[in-house]
Parts: sequence; C-alpha cells; structure tokens
Amino acid sequence: MKALRSLALVGVSIALGSAFAAQDKDSSKAAKKTPKTVEAKASVPPPLTLAMADPEQIVASALAFVGEYNCEDKQTLVVTRHQVVGYVDVVFKKAHYTMKPVRSATGALRLEQVGGSMLMVQIPAKSMLMDTDKGKRVVDSCVHPEQAKEVAEENSLDMNLPGQVNTAAVAAAPKR
Repeated sequence: MKALRSLALVGVSIALGSAFAAQDKDSSKAAKKTPKTVEAKASVPPPLTLAMADPEQIVASALAFVGEYNCEDKQTLVVTRHQVVGYVDVVFKKAHYTMKPVRSATGALRLEQVGGSMLMVQIPAKSMLMDTDKGKRVVDSCVHPEQAKEVAEENSLDMNLPGQVNTAAVAAAPKR
C-alpha cells in the first residue's frame, strides 16, 4: 500500500509539472481580462490570491485524503482539490476553508488555512479540524475511508486502536 502510494506521488509530481506551466499561462490570461463593473458586497469576502505552489506543497497536496470524512457526533466534513494546483478546500458545516498542505517532520499532514486560523491535521488513524486562535478542536475523530482501511490493515495483530482498550485478550488468558 505504501509502495503504491509512493509510486502515485512520483506520477503526480510529473503530471503536476505540466499543470504548473498551464496554471501560469491561465493566470496571465485572467490578469488581462478585467470586469466592466464590479459591485462590492459586504458579506462576500474578496477572493484569495494564492501563491503558486512549490513542488513540496504539490507533493503534500497529493498526500491529502480527498472526499468525505465521518467525524464524532455524526458530523461530516469534506476535503476537495482546489482549482489552484497544490491547495485543497475543506468544508465543515457551512464554512469553507482554502488550505495549504504542509508535511510535518512527524509524518502528519497539516492543512493550514490561507489567511485564517483553521488547521486540519491528518494522521494515519484520524483527522481533526482545529481553530488555532482559540486553541480548540472544532471537530475530532474524523476518519476518511482510506484512513479506516490503513488502520484496519495495521491492526491485523488485534492491537488497541487510539481510544480503545481491548480487554478480550485479558479475559481469555488462563488464570494462574
């Protein structure tokens, strides 16, 4: 599974190199076009200006699990690829966050909100969405189907999962 993921990352890096060049052409075309009338609405924030992603960020974005996550208290969040290469979007409840993926030295993947305080951390067993300004988790125990599959494969030895106490082996052991 890990070898397949590494091979996919190499392929993604090569494919995104050409997308990188196409993105540069598209942004120069968009800069030439200017709207005739612009109406400012107070409730709509101005669109984000995203920096072009470097190769490390593109690789990190390829590692992000994209799709729906089942979270605690029957809540869900969704991660999708952003239209700008190297970024992802996170939607939780009615809030939408544009995130920059960053790999950490510990192996966790950090999705950091561009211009905001939200942070999504993906580790092998689960993901969580946090508000770094408040220092609190917004939602925890979010599991993508790929994370659930990896945890099930790694737990083939019937070891305890995070937050789980497996007492079956203790109960079945002969008393001395």
